[in-house]
Amino acid sequence: MNDINLLGRLTNTPELKKSANGRDYTWFTVAVPRQDNRQEADYIRCMAFDKLAAAIYKHCAKGRQVLCQGRLQVSTSIDEVTKQVKYHHTVVVSATHFLHDPNVSSPSV
Repeated sequence: MNDINLLGRLTNTPELKKSANGRDYTWFTVAVPRQDNRQEADYIRCMAFDKLAAAIYKHCAKGRQVLCQGRLQVSTSIDEVTKQVKYHHTVVVSATHFLHDPNVSSPSV
């Protein structure tokens, strides 16, 4: 089973792009704190498509906490200089929960 859940914060504001066949998509990176050392984080590259990509673009900015669910996709390419195979790991997001937004002040009581 290829199932990934990431809880972290966006490192940059996502940009909405359109593929050659007209499909919306966005790339973004989620900083996920490590369980054993909260001072360190792993930076996970993610992408989303269609309505989810538009929602992430509309509701998220740098620093927004998100919970992303998806699958790990591994692709390869050949380095033109060294001729070595490079592996690229990306989480293809299928659902996102928008959590704490540091850019919105909470109402005072």
